[in-house]
Amino acid sequence: MLWWQIALICLPIVYFLIIIILSFQNPEKHVKWNDTNLGNLKFPKDFLWGVATASHQIEGNNKNNWTQFEKSKGLEESGLACDHWNRWKKDFDLIERLGVGTYRFSLEWSRIQPEIDFWDEKVILQYSNMVDNLISRGIEPMVTLHHFSHPIWFQEKGGFEVGKNVSDWVDFCEKMFNLLGDRVKWWCTINEPAVFTTMGYVLGEFPPGIRSFKTTRSVAKNMMLAHALCYRKLKKLPYGDKAKIGFVKNINIFDPYRRWNLLHWIQAKILDEMFNKCWLRGLKTGKFRPPSSLFSKKIDGLKGSSDFIGVNYYTHLLATPFMPTKVEIDPLIRPWEDRTDFRYPMYAEGLRRSFEMVKNLNLPIYVTENGVADDDDDMRPEHIRRHLWITSQAIKDGYDIRGFYHWSLMDNFEWAEGYTQRFGLYHVNYNTQERTLKESGRLYSEIINLNRMPQIVILAGGLGTRLGKLAKDIPKSLVEVNGLPIISHILKWAYGQGCRRALILTGHNGEKFKGFKFSGMDLKFHRESEPLGTGGALFNALELLDDDFILLWGDDYHPIQYGELVNQHFNSGEKLTMTVTESHDSMNLKHYGGRVIEYNKNETSEQFNGYEAGTSVVSKSVVVKYGKLGKWSWEEIIYSKLSGKINVYLDNTKFWDVGTPERILKLEQFFKGRGP
Repeated sequence: MLWWQIALICLPIVYFLIIIILSFQNPEKHVKWNDTNLGNLKFPKDFLWGVATASHQIEGNNKNNWTQFEKSKGLEESGLACDHWNRWKKDFDLIERLGVGTYRFSLEWSRIQPEIDFWDEKVILQYSNMVDNLISRGIEPMVTLHHFSHPIWFQEKGGFEVGKNVSDWVDFCEKMFNLLGDRVKWWCTINEPAVFTTMGYVLGEFPPGIRSFKTTRSVAKNMMLAHALCYRKLKKLPYGDKAKIGFVKNINIFDPYRRWNLLHWIQAKILDEMFNKCWLRGLKTGKFRPPSSLFSKKIDGLKGSSDFIGVNYYTHLLATPFMPTKVEIDPLIRPWEDRTDFRYPMYAEGLRRSFEMVKNLNLPIYVTENGVADDDDDMRPEHIRRHLWITSQAIKDGYDIRGFYHWSLMDNFEWAEGYTQRFGLYHVNYNTQERTLKESGRLYSEIINLNRMPQIVILAGGLGTRLGKLAKDIPKSLVEVNGLPIISHILKWAYGQGCRRALILTGHNGEKFKGFKFSGMDLKFHRESEPLGTGGALFNALELLDDDFILLWGDDYHPIQYGELVNQHFNSGEKLTMTVTESHDSMNLKHYGGRVIEYNKNETSEQFNGYEAGTSVVSKSVVVKYGKLGKWSWEEIIYSKLSGKINVYLDNTKFWDVGTPERILKLEQFFKGRGP
């Protein structure tokens, strides 16, 4: 047999072996949704739940590269948008109504620095006030520094096409971080640089509306340089060491349309490399190969330049060598997939594949955008259920996913698509600016409420018999330390751990708490008609207790990680989880095998090997089963009844109680050295 005859026989075999290998390495996963219980969701109690927007899409009356582009291309103009710049307080009411704990939004650079030599202090002050207002509501801000829009003067200089222009944007970032860094912990440098470069410089659908692979390569490289410079600069500023600064990457999953067609596989691989892999590899290695480039180049400071990775995910695209390059043309979909109003398919399975793609960065993952274009809200509820189920399952399987931001808070201006696409949890009537909560918004809020950090309950009525004049007329929890009542320090720590609701049991001195407030917390106060002790106070407030709650003592400052404690409690199956330290100067309990088996508050023993550190998670059923009317001690009754069934959370974090003037002094010194 001649060699060419052997080749002809072997060629199809080799071809299909290649297809089999590709299919095995890159499976296109599809879930049987009709057979899946989408209500089976489980999230960590410290999981961040949020919504997201972008300045140009909601603020209205901007003057930037996008408004310039809208006019030059004859597109629908953004105009007033959602008039958020004037209605932001009412819009923040909408966010608060959803019950989310965090809000991602962008700063409009063109408002802040409309001219190269002019910074608008009134605008800067409003952004500062917006941050303060969010925090006062218990909503943590996440700020994006570039979300597609920038000043006209920057674009006229060449924007990100020119490397030396990067310093203009970094200067803007530094200025805003210096202003807000003391209050804003979460920062996103650049939103979806692959979308910005592809849509603006390959497809020409975004500003500046050109098609040039050469320019695309320059813009991509300069955006990665900008991210790296921004990260390194901000980290050196005051509060930079405490800030969490990340990179936000839109993940588009590319699958071959015909999985038996090698050309389709090749096209999918090329697009995946250009849109996804080259960017993620750059973050990992510090060497960046721009889309369509043959060579990579080291970018100083790029490696390790993210504290987290933001994943924006919407869909997958089916690739062929003849894919359309205009967004008006419907993309290919599988026969069983549903089209969104944006015409691409709803493919929740791709979110899991996105997590798999970014996992090797070894960074905490936040879903910084996920939503669907759905005018009549008939698809969005199912979209939310599927994507949250995918996220929940990924967490269960060990993926370090810590937050989810739905796109978007409300309907808004959808870039080149104008006002034709509605992504909001709130419907916006653009004629009247009326906002209406959609059914999907109610669903998202319900899921959040079922999966958020538990209520905290503070036993705040104890009197300071050993504090003398300091607590002559007030409970110990109101004694000031470092200029604030100790209970304010407790609430501040709890707020930072994601808690947003607190029940304060004031004892029989409830009038002493009149006028007490704490921004960001929903506070409820409950008073006793007579002294009832710690157990009696809890039983007296039975109707106000959640099914599970974090129990705190109003005279103890105990800065531990609540999320770890709460998650251990729910995973243990026990009804009470107690924080135990082995570093105290005395011991009052014995623990063995992860359970407290003996407790005595008044006597010690050589057998004791731990000390109750003061922060517990309790199931309400414990109070119902063992509680009683009248005066009784929580520690003496409950710890005895549950001996051997109290789950131990070991944590040697130092804690303070303010039972004596000497202890108050030590806590005062702690706060002055580290800050509350």
